[in-house]
Amino acid sequence: MAHLLAATTVENGNVLIAITLLAVPVAAVAFALSGKAWQGIGRGPYAIDPDLPPRSVRRLASPVSRATQEVEVRQMLQAKSYHRERRGEAPIDVEREAERRLADFVGSD
Repeated sequence: MAHLLAATTVENGNVLIAITLLAVPVAAVAFALSGKAWQGIGRGPYAIDPDLPPRSVRRLASPVSRATQEVEVRQMLQAKSYHRERRGEAPIDVEREAERRLADFVGSD
């Protein structure tokens, strides 16, 4: 009986070598067959830094019409005035401030 146990006893070093000799070829084949999977890592719709076209290809923002500018400036000033009132400060004269800011904007062109 002792002979049978001696024949089946495997040392730890032999087990590690056997596992390594089996795992390395399997890993090499899996890596070789992965193809473009490695190129796609870190890309896609949820990537932090998506691939952007070169700056020369990107379109510039289209100019905004004067009417749209006036509406957005008034909306911003109304919100600012509202917040000032909520803090107990004096409200802003929205119309006068809008005209001043729009005049400054047109004058800076």
